[in-house]
Amino acid sequence: MYSELLKINERKDEIEKIAVNYAKKYLSFDFSLVFFDVTTLYFETFKEDKDNFRKAGFSKDGKHQQPQVLVGLVVTKEGFPISIESFEGNTFEGHTMLPVILNLKKKYSIENLTIVADAGMLSFNNMEVLAKHSLQYVVGARMGGIKENIIKNISEEINKQENYIIEAKTKYGRLLVDYSKKRASKDKSDREKQIRKAEFQIINGNPILKRIRFLREDIKTKYKLNQQLIDKDVILDGLKGYYTNTEEKDARLLINRYKDLWHVEKAFRIAKSDLLARPMYHHKKENVKAHILIVFVSLAIVKIIEFETKLSIKRVVEQIWKIKDITLKDTRTNIKFTKRMESKD
Repeated sequence: MYSELLKINERKDEIEKIAVNYAKKYLSFDFSLVFFDVTTLYFETFKEDKDNFRKAGFSKDGKHQQPQVLVGLVVTKEGFPISIESFEGNTFEGHTMLPVILNLKKKYSIENLTIVADAGMLSFNNMEVLAKHSLQYVVGARMGGIKENIIKNISEEINKQENYIIEAKTKYGRLLVDYSKKRASKDKSDREKQIRKAEFQIINGNPILKRIRFLREDIKTKYKLNQQLIDKDVILDGLKGYYTNTEEKDARLLINRYKDLWHVEKAFRIAKSDLLARPMYHHKKENVKAHILIVFVSLAIVKIIEFETKLSIKRVVEQIWKIKDITLKDTRTNIKFTKRMESKD
């Protein structure tokens, strides 16, 4: 298997083109709208490799002490994968989007493309480069980084009204902000949990092993609640921001496009759980890349199966395991007969 493994890397461009052609033929895909996100895949070791590829970094799996790689994935609005790329484990996720998207633009001579990505991809340089290449974007906004007086004005204008959108011009492009009661309830619940953690730390005074939100050091080894940050967080309850440079006037349509980003998140969940992409036991960089490419191919096949059957891949696998083949052999003629059970689903 290992002697043949690396051959798949030589066919990466061909594999991705096959995926793109399928999306064009069956999903009416034309590159006008793509979704991008990154995840991390960890290794069952605590040692980094000689290739400087498997490295410790911010882990989405909570394995911060173990080396990992970053994986960037591009999918259609249906969640069908069209491109994948891997990066060194300590790469800042904001540095992954441009290489992937610009490579797509060059490879397929794309003229019109809108990229949808989460707030981790947001930086002035990223937005500037995308605009320079005539590419459009809809990305999540880090609302906590906006000045408190601006947030307060936005909150007062929205006044907890759902389906009400505020728009403003910024250096990142148009800022769209909306409000959700469901999101507000979750924001409040999350904040209360963090405050309880902070209060427990203050009362017990144990050494802080990891960062606790809403907790600030008053004097050395003495902590207190960061009331200013809490007050700002209360104002943010239910608010969600989005940056875009598109000329599309329908703000609700742009926000709905961003919400479709869950298709990439679902693709990653399938890859990690159903396809067992993690943990990895490979050591060499090229073997790791081959493993990730095999996962990409598997993910494409999984999505096609889901499109055809209208069932989740988990359900499909459950049904497959129930089907038995029985082989009968005629001892006189040595002829074999195979009978397969019929599936009731």
